[in-house]
Amino acid sequence: MTIERQAFFDVMASFPSGVAIVTTLDADGTPRGLTTTAVCSVSADPPTILVCVDRASRTLAALRASGRFVVNFAGEGGSELCLLFASKEEDKFRDVRWRPTDKGLPLLHEAVLAWAECSTERELEIGDHVVLVAEVTDGGVQPQLEPPLMYYRRSWGVWTPTHDVTEPDAVSIPAIEVSGRDLRWQGAEM
Repeated sequence: MTIERQAFFDVMASFPSGVAIVTTLDADGTPRGLTTTAVCSVSADPPTILVCVDRASRTLAALRASGRFVVNFAGEGGSELCLLFASKEEDKFRDVRWRPTDKGLPLLHEAVLAWAECSTERELEIGDHVVLVAEVTDGGVQPQLEPPLMYYRRSWGVWTPTHDVTEPDAVSIPAIEVSGRDLRWQGAEM
């Protein structure tokens, strides 16, 4: 027997996650995108991530046809943009500033703290989602745009890193394990 659907949602909402907007181009060259919290690193060699996409997403066909996409990691102040890309709005890019990557994919360069350009290596169909496993072919970081936008228990907030953002090369800190007291939840954004 499996857990009830709502109980599963409640459990997973209790796991804070970063927020990203996945963008691509459809067959006509029209930019498409969606908001997700289901992104994770898979491997460093080769650099690989996965993105989970709802089978009902209107962006899925473009992601499959293109085989390439950009994961735009949202920063503080990005909740309205994330809500737009989570909506059923027909033209999500109408009032959004973006530029093409070197390979022509839509990059939300003004609104993201980091990005990863990806090439789909394989797809897994699991339940009501498609898991895109992709090699990261390019990317970048804008450390001045900290802190990241987070999603927790159905609300937006920001996580303030404990390191001083004025430190040199704040992005390249050694990996450490932190406890709950090291994290500061800034509350709902909007």
